[in-house]
Amino acid sequence: MPSPYTHILAPVDSSAQAQAAFIEAVNIAQRHHAQLTALYVVDDSAYHAPAMDPVLTELLEAEASHAQADMRDRQRFVTTTTVPQFRAEVAYGNPKRLIEAYAKQHTDIDLIVLGATGKDSPHRVAVGSTTSYVVDQAPCNVMVIR
Repeated sequence: MPSPYTHILAPVDSSAQAQAAFIEAVNIAQRHHAQLTALYVVDDSAYHAPAMDPVLTELLEAEASHAQADMRDRQRFVTTTTVPQFRAEVAYGNPKRLIEAYAKQHTDIDLIVLGATGKDSPHRVAVGSTTSYVVDQAPCNVMVIR
């Protein structure tokens, strides 16, 4: 019999696919009595211009505010379930690289659950570039949710 998962990472954004993956991660965490970490990565790569445009700064601040509100909502949702330990974090940078780095830094993570595509995949390709990268580079099992 396979060993149970102990720490699940659920990278999220504001997409429907990420929400479906998060719900699945909660279900898996409940079944395995596992710790669950939701990680919202605000992609700030477009905001590193030498002369920050005020409009770009405003967009970044709006995204960061949305990420914080999203994590508060997820915290409220999880408190109604039987997940033994839940952590919600917001990070800034390149999503695929930060997800990989987070999983490598937190060596107790043994499963990553993420959506097949995210909010930046308007054409709904089979698997988005972030998901594909995480599947290839993650130090643990990865479950992709459609």
